[in-house]
Amino acid sequence: MVSLRTAWSTLNRRSFTRPDRLIVAGMLLAVLAIGGLLGLRVLRPAAPAQILPGQTLAWDIARAAARSPGVQITSGAYVPGDSLLLYSRVAQADRARVRTWALLQLEPFAERLAAMPKAETLKWVIDFGAAPSEQEVISAPLSRAANVSLYRYTSAAPGLFADAPASAAPAQPAQPAQPQATQAPAQPAQPQATQAPAQPAQPAQPQATQAPAQPAQPAPAQPAPADGTSVRDINFDNADSAGKNLKPISGDWAPNDGIYSQRDPNGYDFISMLNTDPQTHYSLEARLRLVEGDMGGGFIYNAPSQTVRAGAQIVDMDKKGAFLRWGRYDDKGAYVYGGGAKIDPPVNDGQWHTLHLLTDGKNSVVAVDGRQLGKITNNSASGYLGLTTSKAHVDFDNISLIALPQGDAAPAQPTAAPQPTAAPPQPTATQPVSPTATIAKPTPTQPISPTATIASEPISNTTGLNDDFANGNSKNWRVLNGTWQFINQEYQQTNIGGFDLGSISTFQGDAYTVTVRVRRLDGDMGAGLYLNMAQRDTKARSQMINYTQGGKVVQWGHFDEGGNFVFEGSAQVPDGNDGQWHTFAATVRGGKASFSLDGKPLAKDVPLTYKSGYVGLLASASKVSFDDVRIAALKQ
Repeated sequence: MVSLRTAWSTLNRRSFTRPDRLIVAGMLLAVLAIGGLLGLRVLRPAAPAQILPGQTLAWDIARAAARSPGVQITSGAYVPGDSLLLYSRVAQADRARVRTWALLQLEPFAERLAAMPKAETLKWVIDFGAAPSEQEVISAPLSRAANVSLYRYTSAAPGLFADAPASAAPAQPAQPAQPQATQAPAQPAQPQATQAPAQPAQPAQPQATQAPAQPAQPAPAQPAPADGTSVRDINFDNADSAGKNLKPISGDWAPNDGIYSQRDPNGYDFISMLNTDPQTHYSLEARLRLVEGDMGGGFIYNAPSQTVRAGAQIVDMDKKGAFLRWGRYDDKGAYVYGGGAKIDPPVNDGQWHTLHLLTDGKNSVVAVDGRQLGKITNNSASGYLGLTTSKAHVDFDNISLIALPQGDAAPAQPTAAPQPTAAPPQPTATQPVSPTATIAKPTPTQPISPTATIASEPISNTTGLNDDFANGNSKNWRVLNGTWQFINQEYQQTNIGGFDLGSISTFQGDAYTVTVRVRRLDGDMGAGLYLNMAQRDTKARSQMINYTQGGKVVQWGHFDEGGNFVFEGSAQVPDGNDGQWHTFAATVRGGKASFSLDGKPLAKDVPLTYKSGYVGLLASASKVSFDDVRIAALKQ
């Protein structure tokens, strides 16, 4: 057996040491090695391609939007040389609020958007509301996607598709259970008013940011848009639309074949006023067509009355649509030129063109066919709006008015605003003041000077304040923003489309108690108080407390130097949306505050960021009635 094993071993060694077999074995090993290397290369992941700035930007916007309350899904993508694409699915059911929610998501990315190629576009598809959902598509030049005046909206609902080229829309993301601002996203870098501009005289229905003395019995509010939002779109396909939405005060205005025309080409300053509340922060847009004439058409805005033009501002066309001018009417109704810019090419080609005005109270931006032509410093901060023509037959159509929350869409400086050119001829005997436009002389209850102030209004008081609003006197209050009226011996804020709307009292101090009764009339309960405001004309540097989340939560916090809300705390409360009276109370002393609602404590000794200042009333996304304000100074 040993001999057999020895023989087999010797045979194997000899067979494998033969040269031909060694060569074959070597070739096999080489093939195996090469195959292994190729296999490793195939299995190795490819080196990642370079991530483009547009891809990162799309992802960052999507991530930021996904953190908003009510957002169910959101995603972003980028196609180089073409577009940045966004998709969102949100629970919000109001189209207007969806529009402004989207605007607020883009504002923090303004600088990065401006660095993107000019030829690329932003396209954002938003599905919203309960099934079957509605849809909103936002389109804009990508590099200027933070500029609301360039937005184009395409709206779709089940069974309905309509192109709505509005410029902006108000909205507030739904309040979450977690800390959220009353006006959630940070505000863009934009001018904050530190001193209120001179206010125009107000009509019998006061709304301005600096409210003058009110008449004893103010006129009732104009009807809100039928859909309950702060958006009003007017076309003239229905012959009754003009009569319901516009009120001519001079000129030959009439609807015809689905358009609204001023047909007299020979007179100046022909005006037709919109049947709507006075506005402070808004977007106004219309299509217009110059049929014949030497000048053109445009907008009258921030008018103190719907029956006189004195104190109003105007932006309109001159030189057969080759020049856009802006100015105002003085207290006698005479036109005062303010500036202008060339329109190139002129809009006298018989085609439809779009005129757009975006106003934040202190400033306005005006654009023609999506191109910004100028930034206007307003002489008045709020008022009524309308259409106007001079020396021209002009057609109007597709009027869109969108009320905006303060700060949500303040106009930015145009990227390349043209320098004002020489002023066209000023009004002379050949451009008379139309007697039909100045219907009545001012009365003590209706001053008309655009620079008038209320001399009897105290700047502040530090002793206390009791106001049951029985006499309709506004001397103790200054409207910051919103629509505030004395109705049924109560003080009501009636704009349900705005946020952080305030009317500020004359009281200021660092140690005081304040109580107020509040009652929700419409919208989602958002009543509350401003505390320790540094100034009466801006919410920046102030404390606040208010209802949120449909009246089921009370939150408190402060607005920083830029007017951005900083959440500090909240408490669950019984339903404040029940239409009943509820009483807020706050005690401020020693840099701290204690809050209660209907006599039940909410928080005690809350440290305050701002230690002293003015006290005011606050409302967000709701029509609210306020009554029985009691403020008493305390000793430190």
